[in-house]
Amino acid sequence: MRRLLGALVTVVLACGACTSSPSDDEPRTAASTSTEPALSLASIGIDWPEAEATLSPVDPPPLPVGFDAAVFTRMTGILTDWAQLTTLDEDVRYSGTPIDRIVKALPEKVGAALRKQTAEAVSPGLAVANVLGDEVSVVGAPRVTTAWKVSAETDDAGEQYTRLELQTRAAYEVRLGDDAPTRVIGVLRIHALSAYRDTTDDYGVSGGWQEFGALDCSLALDDDLIPEEDLEAAASDLKTFAEVGSGKKLVMPPLAATEEVDAQYLQRCRNGLT
Repeated sequence: MRRLLGALVTVVLACGACTSSPSDDEPRTAASTSTEPALSLASIGIDWPEAEATLSPVDPPPLPVGFDAAVFTRMTGILTDWAQLTTLDEDVRYSGTPIDRIVKALPEKVGAALRKQTAEAVSPGLAVANVLGDEVSVVGAPRVTTAWKVSAETDDAGEQYTRLELQTRAAYEVRLGDDAPTRVIGVLRIHALSAYRDTTDDYGVSGGWQEFGALDCSLALDDDLIPEEDLEAAASDLKTFAEVGSGKKLVMPPLAATEEVDAQYLQRCRNGLT
């Protein structure tokens, strides 16, 4: 049940994204009925801090040796603002075009790079934010933890640059309809910027995401997250998510090629073969 829209693996000025686009010809699977048992944050062991309006990440990693302190501080601020929108902003959460709101809040070049990278994605909304289906309501405040990672990288020309990543681990207790039992959807999302020693505002932009506890084909067909109907499968999937989100290190669980949301997966969903 974990799905990844090919991580935007980019170095400064490079980009990559999946192709094709969502379709609305496939009917959405019916909601679970109120006679079914609930799946709650408590039942899967998630007691993380509540996050309503403001994201408060853990302290960023130490400044890399020889890297400009002002640039590093600027990068942490941009990443925090970006993650705030993708994880907590309700307008973004239910938007058909979340990239528009996100771009407005980011520095011009960062926003432009993100828009370009995700424009041709199979699920362009989920490529940039934790988008829920219109009929999915969040119960209470999301539970969120964060993790940072800083690394020294080398480009093809042998020049070194610094990559700073901020991961959000957001758990949403949700209902699909007023009378439906609660379910849980979890999302791991990485927001990353890369900079050379002399970078001012022309950062490299990259990232990636994985969902847990969501109905698989909704990602490709509808470009949103709705809760998984198979309670046993969702609980097993969310156990992995809870373990990652409770840790201090930035981790993205490995995925098989068949678990990636790409054009081939979209076609399998359209054909009812997943």
